Amino acid sequence: MSCSMIFWSRYMILAANIDFIINLGQSEIFIMHPIATVPSLSELKQLLQDLQLNCSASEMHGLVTGLLAGGVRLNRQQLVKVLEAHTETNQAFDDALIASLWQMQLATLDALGASELIFCPLLPSDDEKLPERVLALADWCQGMLATFGLAVRGDDARLQEGDIQETLRDLVNIANVGGDMEDENEEDERAYVELFEFVRLAVIHLFEEMSPTEEHRPQHEQLH
Repeated sequence: MSCSMIFWSRYMILAANIDFIINLGQSEIFIMHPIATVPSLSELKQLLQDLQLNCSASEMHGLVTGLLAGGVRLNRQQLVKVLEAHTETNQAFDDALIASLWQMQLATLDALGASELIFCPLLPSDDEKLPERVLALADWCQGMLATFGLAVRGDDARLQEGDIQETLRDLVNIANVGGDMEDENEEDERAYVELFEFVRLAVIHLFEEMSPTEEHRPQHEQLH
């Protein structure tokens, strides 16, 4: 099965679970959370490998980010349900992974809403080979686009705005970038840095445009 077919297959599975995606409403009460942290790439990668899940750490962070950028705020149970559907597994997430993903959602929401523009996709460090970083960025964008498409209604007028459409088209193009490079040179490295920075700022822009009208940083359920 091709990568594109796998991608859209996962999208349809997620769509079947759209009932579990809700916007924050008056009926949902959250308690202010302590400072949450995004797990490191290696930590999340290990948690996913322990359960033999068919999803990279970068893609998982993209999935969580796409929901937030699309204006969706999930409680812990809903978040797990959506992400389990994406991994196409019959095995439930364990407590360690659930706790890590929940903290990741809280920390990512805070970063997206920060005035200092501190949000960053969860990707391999600059010490890793460039092709690996390029593929991870593509994975991240695929995950982000999959859940962003679920979070935003197709008839949402904001999707018709020119800058939003252009941003999404550019992210789709990056999601389809391959990592097959014969040589790594300074020009390729500069191009990657530009792509990374574009993705980072583009997602912040989507978050600001598509988030609910209430504060970007709502109160959350207590971390345990």
